[in-house]
Amino acid sequence: MNHNNSKRLLQAVELYLLQRIEQGYPDTYIGTQCKILQDFRLFVERQPIEWNQIFTLERLKEFMQQGNGPERQRAVRGLAKFLYRHKQIAQPIPRKSRPKLPEIFEDYLHYCATTRYDTEKTVQHIRRILESFDCYLTRHNLSLSAITIEQIDTFDQEYNAAYSRQSRKFNRSCFKLFLRYLYYERHVLKRDFAALIKVPRMYHRAQPPCFLRSDEIQQLFDSMTPATPAELRAYAMVHIAYTMGLRPQEISRLTLDDIVFSKAEMNVRYRKAGLPVTMPIPPKTLKAIAAYLVGGRPKNDCRELFLQCCRPYRPVSSATVCYAVKTCMQKAGLPEEATPYWLRHTYAQHLLEAGVSVFEIKEMLGHDDIEATRKYLHIHIKLMRRVILGELV
Repeated sequence: MNHNNSKRLLQAVELYLLQRIEQGYPDTYIGTQCKILQDFRLFVERQPIEWNQIFTLERLKEFMQQGNGPERQRAVRGLAKFLYRHKQIAQPIPRKSRPKLPEIFEDYLHYCATTRYDTEKTVQHIRRILESFDCYLTRHNLSLSAITIEQIDTFDQEYNAAYSRQSRKFNRSCFKLFLRYLYYERHVLKRDFAALIKVPRMYHRAQPPCFLRSDEIQQLFDSMTPATPAELRAYAMVHIAYTMGLRPQEISRLTLDDIVFSKAEMNVRYRKAGLPVTMPIPPKTLKAIAAYLVGGRPKNDCRELFLQCCRPYRPVSSATVCYAVKTCMQKAGLPEEATPYWLRHTYAQHLLEAGVSVFEIKEMLGHDDIEATRKYLHIHIKLMRRVILGELV
């Protein structure tokens, strides 16, 4: 590696470690990272490579051969992400080189991303299905153009054997779209096999959302005595979930800029349906958020509302929100199967009881399909029958 690139890498390591120090990482962590990145710098300096060849999966594997351990991999990947965010490299080091699929399979994945605008998560899910399908074709020495519906049925049954009813339904939907693409767009298949796949009979089962009764809500809030930073954070999360009906992922992505204290409003920008909305913040929820900001939130430059309680004070994930709220529900003695989504369902139930229309509730909950909102009507009717007729349903 030439002198300029060597100097550039040294400066990058110094800036990266300085950022880690500012983020509050302990001295032991900084010392370990410094030693590993120094070894990595010396490793690449001995090789005749250009700057864009340093942070690749192949280079990382070669470096790992000199000494294994997750710390070495995390240090190099962390530096690569830092440089990527500062536009110093084209992309971070990929997690794992996925097996190369046949060209027509890769074309379909590109079609999903660019024409159907599927999310990255959905495209990766489709890729896993196609990888299994490609392995099935290879294992049985089958040609895609000569495949039969019986062979497709066999693959479908083998692949979905271990999945739940709902997952099987989604997997089949993804696979059928691929088969239609092969027939209508690429003219590879002899006929449209999507409509011919043999699906085991599945009876529709009503699964109305679960919610909490008024006494259970009171029990939940009575059991919470926020004092520590973690408790203040959980208290604010529970209030937002119950009084505003936000999903855990939406709660985790709230920022300080989303909250307008002067108007008691919250801008929910990242929703599942992709439609931002401005919602009023109830007084108690506003106080809970303020209490967390004053007494629980670490002093940090991050704009995300909820941060981890321990250094380096990163933004929380949706899993952290679920765990915090679930822990509060368990401490309150609520049903073991209760989840944070029960608070969201309770919020929807209260809206129905207040006479809010289903279409308004659809917008407030962020549903992209009215059918997802109509299921709350079933709960409401059952509740009315229990109150008026005394029926146990």
